[in-house]
Amino acid sequence: MNTRPVQFVRVLAGLAACTLVSSAFATIALGERGNVQIGGFFSQGYLDSSENNYPTASKGGTWDFREMAVNVSTTLGSHLRLGGQAFAQRFGNLGDDKVILDWAVADYNFTPAFGVRVGRVKYPKGLYGEALDLDVVRPYAFLPNAVYSVVMRDFSAAFNGGMIYGSVNVGKSSFDYKAFYGDIPMSQRQGVADFYGALGLYPGTGPTILGMKSVYGGQLVWNTPISGLKAVYSYSQFNELETDGPLKPAPMFNAHSNIDRFSWNTYSLEYLRGDWSFAAELQRCHGDIVYGAPPVVPSINDKAGWDGWYVSAARRFLGRFEAGAYYGNLHQAYSSGFQKDTAVSLRCDLSEHVTVKAEYHWIDGTMQTFDSARIPNPVISQNNNVFAVKTTFSF
Repeated sequence: MNTRPVQFVRVLAGLAACTLVSSAFATIALGERGNVQIGGFFSQGYLDSSENNYPTASKGGTWDFREMAVNVSTTLGSHLRLGGQAFAQRFGNLGDDKVILDWAVADYNFTPAFGVRVGRVKYPKGLYGEALDLDVVRPYAFLPNAVYSVVMRDFSAAFNGGMIYGSVNVGKSSFDYKAFYGDIPMSQRQGVADFYGALGLYPGTGPTILGMKSVYGGQLVWNTPISGLKAVYSYSQFNELETDGPLKPAPMFNAHSNIDRFSWNTYSLEYLRGDWSFAAELQRCHGDIVYGAPPVVPSINDKAGWDGWYVSAARRFLGRFEAGAYYGNLHQAYSSGFQKDTAVSLRCDLSEHVTVKAEYHWIDGTMQTFDSARIPNPVISQNNNVFAVKTTFSF
């Protein structure tokens, strides 16, 4: 029996329940004094990859390509904001349409120069790290994989902890800052497990145990005196990433890996002028890894990391259309693995609430093309083409 319609109904019911419960609590708390804002989106797409299951199990085409969310927010007085979002996705064999808490915060803004945000907080990385769910603000079905891995979305979208933030005017420009500390829960169900599975240490299902002690970092945005131009620097560090699981060639032995510190440095530029938008980002990710499965495989000290960059341009035309293109380059820092991705995209706004996108990718290289239980690629091709079409309804 096909269980997908049943799962789909459960997802919609779960999102509806989150909306009703959140709205009820907000209304009870505020009475007639406050305001409640409810929004969200639903997107359904089709994904087809020519040679590999990339970025997920889509060779031959799949309709398992959708996202949906409901968010509720409100204000208490002039300084406190409360809000949260329930989110679900189906991305090939990832996500399973399971409803999760995407973000939920209590935000107190003392002054424009200083505020505090606590809860499940969006992760500030690059230009669009905090806007992964805002599909309607860009022409692309997929952000450049060289900086924003779609497989890691369920892992890298938010953290549990706190943040301070603010904005300071300096002459004709201004600076926005953020500093944060917390942790990111990890599990075998997330896309990050496929990254670890690619090490060859674990079987196709990846490690059975994944954990991280903490994450901290910050972001500085310079809104330059040139109208529409901003520069962003983002830094974050993962501390004590550890994994355990059965050794791939000998499952009776336990394999273990540890990355004491893994740093992310992201440099970004964005320029908006009239109907045009341009962006460029460079991201460098590095750390030292220790892995092995004693006594079968002695512990090995190695380096892990990659560098990625992209440039993009997009233009709105005829009122409701937007065309965009980008070139991304991703390569392993300590080996020869690489991926070059050229993408073109066309967006049409059918109405204020309905958007349709069509996108095509020419990909050279096999980096981040996994051979795992959820994204099987027993024979990986050097060249691959990806076609995606996506419709989003937002409210």
